Amino acid sequence: MKYRLLDILCCPECGNTFHLKIFEIDRHHSTVPVGSSARCADWCALANNASSKMGPLDCRDCYEWDISEGKLTCTKCDHNYPIINGVPRILSKTLLMESVNKYHSSFLQRYGNEFEDLSGTSLRPDKRKLKTLHAFSYQWTTFVKNFDYYRDLFLSFVHPFLGPDDFGDRIILDVGCGSGRPASVAASLGAEVVATDISEAVQTAQSLVRHYPMVHIIQSDVYSLPFRPRFDFVYCVGVIQHLPDPDRALRSISKVISPGHRLVIWVYGIREFWYRPIDWMRKLTVKLPFKVLHGISIALAAISEVSLLIPYRVLSRIAVTKRLAEKIPGRIFAKFPFRENVLG
Repeated sequence: MKYRLLDILCCPECGNTFHLKIFEIDRHHSTVPVGSSARCADWCALANNASSKMGPLDCRDCYEWDISEGKLTCTKCDHNYPIINGVPRILSKTLLMESVNKYHSSFLQRYGNEFEDLSGTSLRPDKRKLKTLHAFSYQWTTFVKNFDYYRDLFLSFVHPFLGPDDFGDRIILDVGCGSGRPASVAASLGAEVVATDISEAVQTAQSLVRHYPMVHIIQSDVYSLPFRPRFDFVYCVGVIQHLPDPDRALRSISKVISPGHRLVIWVYGIREFWYRPIDWMRKLTVKLPFKVLHGISIALAAISEVSLLIPYRVLSRIAVTKRLAEKIPGRIFAKFPFRENVLG
């Protein structure tokens, strides 16, 4: 975590500022471009001074510091949130208890005295949120390859509302960042990216974007986003359709967008008729253990590759069979690598 985030983050419960306590911190050379003014809007947390008194060179120095482990405490309601492996974990108490105890027990062994409220079991968890947390934690810590084709795919999702030239020197929010692929594309186009996800996928995202000093990964709940409205635009790709309450998520996202700024959302389109059996099958497969589902997905992807996608690739290149090729079910997946189709 960068000091920079303290100007963007706020308590999801009351909207107040955070106090930072550092357990471990590292320093490395920063490649952040020098702008014309300080990046933070109000306060420089590193210098403990007003942003108006800081300059661009101070910002470059600030980005050299990485807080790998620490604690954020709301200065008003006194809620505590851990920073683990460089990622602030700003979740409700029940989700935070589940996430930290399941995935980061070693952190609690070292700093448990700082987070005594995370060791209890008296709170009743939201089962739907826990299911989402665990499902996407498995998905985005298993399928972690950032395929080269993803840049064009991501830009196709946000087109025509955003193009490559819209990202340079912008501060943007990526809602539902998964393994960090969209955030890495946005950063490569020159943006400063704040990316958030509810699942342990944030750990994969943190590893993927580590070489981009202006990408910040946060674990948080879309229904309770811990951000001030600092963003030039917000995008949300392939997330809303998975949520139990999309309207509530949209209301939450709208609160972190400044008036007049853009929100770009991509959701699945209407499926062709051939996809209906897959939708029916999902009613059963969502109840299966993740590893069993993974094996079934590999088998189905292999069948699809041999019976549909390879024939499509061949027939679509022949003039006399091109029209026939366009009638093959699932042809849209022919442009993706096999491992991506296992994920899909």
